[in-house]
Amino acid sequence: MSAQPTDRELVDAFIGGDTKAFSAIVEKHRARLTAMARRYTRNDDDAQDIVQEALLKASCNMASYRHDATLSTWLHRLVMNSGYDFLNHRSNRENASLDAEIIEDDRNYALAHNPSENLAERITVAQAMETLRQDQREALYLTDVAGYPIDTVAKVQGVAPGTVKSRRARARQVLRAAID
Repeated sequence: MSAQPTDRELVDAFIGGDTKAFSAIVEKHRARLTAMARRYTRNDDDAQDIVQEALLKASCNMASYRHDATLSTWLHRLVMNSGYDFLNHRSNRENASLDAEIIEDDRNYALAHNPSENLAERITVAQAMETLRQDQREALYLTDVAGYPIDTVAKVQGVAPGTVKSRRARARQVLRAAID
C-alpha cells in the first residue's frame, strides 16, 4: 500500500492537469474548512456555500499558491475571505430588501446586478492605485486584497515585516487622500 501524497504533491499534480488531485485536496481538507465556515453563518447550507466559494477560488488560483505557508493555511485564508464576503453580502441584501420595501417597487434589488454601481469610486481607486509606487501597491494588494499575512508578504518582497507595514500605511494614506 502506497503512502498518501503530500499537499505539495497534490498541488503540483493539479497544476500539471490531474483534476483528481484537487478532489483529493478537497476530501482531505473539507471537514476543517467547513468547521471554520460555520463561524460565519448559522446554518450548514450557508457554510457549504462559503466552502464551495473558497474551493472555487483555490482551484482557479492554485498556480499562484507559492508554498510559503502550508496549503491548509492558504485554504483557511480563502474560507475566511469567503466568510467575510458572505457576511458583507448578507448585510447588503438585508439593506437592499429594506430599500425595496420603502420604494414599493416589484424589483428584487438583492438579485439585481448594476455594473455601473459605484463606478466613479472604483475608477477613483483604480487611478489612485496607479499613482502608488510598485512596492506600495504590491504590499497593499497582497495584504488587504489577497489576504496574505504580513510575514509572508515580507518574504515575497524580500524585506522586513515593518517595511511591509510602512509601505501599506503609506499606500492607504495616498488612497484616502485620493478618495477624499
